[in-house]
Amino acid sequence: MKKLHLTLILLLCSCLMAATISLEESLVLAKENNKDYQSRQYSYRSSVWNERNALSGFFPRVSFNSTLVRIDSGTYEDANAVMEAPVYGLDGEIIGNFPMSSAALGTGIYRTSYNNNIIVQQPLFNGGKVILGYQMARLSLQQAKLDLLNSESDLRYQVAALYFGLLELQDLQKLANKSLSSARSHLEKVQQKYELGLGKQSDLLQWQLKVKNEEASLMEIESSFSEMSNLWKILLGTGEFIEPQPVALAGYDEEILYWNAMREEEKKEQSREFLALVEENSPTLAGLALTRNIMQKKHQLSWGNFLPSLNLQFTYEIENDDRWDLEGNDNWNLAAVISLPLFTAGDNYTRLRQSKYELESTRAVTEYAEEHYLVNAENVFHRILIKARAVTDSRTALELAEENHRVVNQLYEQGMVTNSDLLDAETMLFGSEMNQLSSYYEFIITKYEMDRYIYQGSEK
Repeated sequence: MKKLHLTLILLLCSCLMAATISLEESLVLAKENNKDYQSRQYSYRSSVWNERNALSGFFPRVSFNSTLVRIDSGTYEDANAVMEAPVYGLDGEIIGNFPMSSAALGTGIYRTSYNNNIIVQQPLFNGGKVILGYQMARLSLQQAKLDLLNSESDLRYQVAALYFGLLELQDLQKLANKSLSSARSHLEKVQQKYELGLGKQSDLLQWQLKVKNEEASLMEIESSFSEMSNLWKILLGTGEFIEPQPVALAGYDEEILYWNAMREEEKKEQSREFLALVEENSPTLAGLALTRNIMQKKHQLSWGNFLPSLNLQFTYEIENDDRWDLEGNDNWNLAAVISLPLFTAGDNYTRLRQSKYELESTRAVTEYAEEHYLVNAENVFHRILIKARAVTDSRTALELAEENHRVVNQLYEQGMVTNSDLLDAETMLFGSEMNQLSSYYEFIITKYEMDRYIYQGSEK
């Protein structure tokens, strides 16, 4: 643990010094510092000890008991009072009295008495509650492990979504600054022409409006970046903003080409294979199945209220006298206790019926959740196809927008097109550049969303 903490400290220091952080480094920091993930880890450890506690129900309980009893003087004197017993002669007549006491006969009581014993209790059968309780504890442990895996998967997706979201906003900010600079440059030229009487006021107003719109867009992007940066700091738990390392978007082109090259039959086959992987590996689906199993065990447990219980108890009495010295006449006894419920005013039956309908409710809820989960998984698969196609289409649109802007800009310089045509070309160009960037990042984030459905843990 100390080595892990030292590694994390060194990692954090190196990230702060470098002022950038990779995606994998972000995941390590988030897993160490994220409060929600930590709570799931604690829940898992609690379930581990809960299983061990349930296992202890199979073993005997041994206890040492020591009792001190002090009685009042009146009771003590009465118990030890001297009594006279009649003495009969040979003819049956009373010829006298014989004095005697309980103490003299060995049946008196102590004013202060000490009792020390050791008791061993061993449950043999309790309506199957011990066995079913242990089985439920094991299922709960498996469920806690799946919850932890789900939390790790969600955290991984959140980190990736924020990581690439920040990179997207940074790139959009650069484009917005570029667009604003271009608009200001054109405004300056139009302003000069207008002042010389060579330009129209409408052209001047259009470029002034263009500059204001670009400034508003840039301000909105900066505001979004600030909000996302705060979430990023909370997610990593660093307290300071660490800038994500840029990624080469062109590195995803080969994968995008793979998705776009699929024929319809291949898409259907890939969709079936993906859903099969989801059904096999999804921790969410496994957790829903475990929930049904736990409720099934709980229903079986309610049947145990109708069954008898059998327990053994061995008692070894070390002493029972007027001194606490662990010496005296010892004795032992072994008791077998059988208990059979005969009438419980309907408590057993009502609990059985209650657990039955809780089981049916759980089945309906989990089956409904499974259906929606698989539908969402299929939708994500189709979404990755759409996002891959959007990258290709936006690239083509950007090429056309660049060519259109080049042609319109040349014609504008020659006075063959209007100012509005140039504004439209500018807007189309920067809009296409933003769409191209956004399509790349949406494709990447969708990839991580797909991984959530089949995630098996970072150790695998």
